[in-house]
Amino acid sequence: MEPSVQLLVDTLLVLGFGIQHSGLATLRVKRVVKAKTGMEALAWRSVESLANVVYILVAASLWQHTDDVVWQLSGVPMVVMFVLAVASWLWYWQLHLFEYDCGLAFGSTTLVAQVAGAQGPKLISWKVGSRRWIRFPVHTAFFGMFFCLPTMTTDLLVLAVVLNIYNVVGSILYDKRLIALAGDAYRPYLDRTGLIFPPVYRNPKGAADLEMPSPQHWRKPSMHLPGLVVGIGLGVLYHFLIGPNAVTPLDMLKAGGAGLAGAVLTGLLLGRVLRPHAPDWGQQQTDLSTTVALNAATGVVTWATIGWIQTGQAPSFAAFLPLWFTVQYLGHVFAFLADRRKWSVSLVPVEPAPNAGEPVEPAGRPVPAATATVGQAGAR
Repeated sequence: MEPSVQLLVDTLLVLGFGIQHSGLATLRVKRVVKAKTGMEALAWRSVESLANVVYILVAASLWQHTDDVVWQLSGVPMVVMFVLAVASWLWYWQLHLFEYDCGLAFGSTTLVAQVAGAQGPKLISWKVGSRRWIRFPVHTAFFGMFFCLPTMTTDLLVLAVVLNIYNVVGSILYDKRLIALAGDAYRPYLDRTGLIFPPVYRNPKGAADLEMPSPQHWRKPSMHLPGLVVGIGLGVLYHFLIGPNAVTPLDMLKAGGAGLAGAVLTGLLLGRVLRPHAPDWGQQQTDLSTTVALNAATGVVTWATIGWIQTGQAPSFAAFLPLWFTVQYLGHVFAFLADRRKWSVSLVPVEPAPNAGEPVEPAGRPVPAATATVGQAGAR
């Protein structure tokens, strides 16, 4: 295949991701889905996330690798670029672990709430870390994740350019959806922050003066330690199932299977080992999804580290996001199902209205609602 045709195929694959990603996220689609199935918009995020995983695996299998090098750095510039790339990926996971509620961002908490009979999540915004200045910092991290490569080939440059063009367009569209959903409650935050980059000159203080709740999922860091430990074992499992790298279509198939296996095994294990650390059911699920997310991120980092030590280069990042998404999302669901009774103990079912003449029992407390955040999405 001619190099120009290869790059055209790669461009279409990236554009296809953007089309399906934004198409599934439109309010019109969500209204149709709710009318047909009763599924709420936040629950639909789980379908979006799984569609992203499937698309990335298929696109990675069809990806046309080229040997034409745009730049190949050495010495200090190579080290600087490598550090920036690693820092961008670590920032990506830091954002999801500390500044977002992963279970709500990707829809697993809403699915678990439906299974448990709990009320759906409510939109409450967090002001924490870089989100005091940037509305979509995850999208900011994408620039470093895909551009800061010490060796850049033409196909990877196409990926970086086209993906980040969509990154900007998608952020603008997402902003418009949030305005439509949250209305006036979202505008003060919008006016004080930047879309992808901080408002350095316009408003250097960002949203510092806004009264917004702070997240509580890291109030006791030790409760997430099992996620770190299990995640290291997950990375070893990836190395055993996938090998040191994932490039070919067969490798992508292995990565998909490894992610599914990892979600089931680590989710069930964490669900049995962990225990609730909050009286509120919604906070319990935020805590649980955070531990599972830490496990998912640690698994990818461990696998990449083992591959780098063994081969001298990091594995292709084409498998990073599918492994991360699958374990974070399905792992949370399986963690809840591992001991459904334990993770539902704080729920009080709504009693049906008594018939005339029957004694009335004292009413139980209302079922606590999980909390979500305005803009709680990694790449949406």
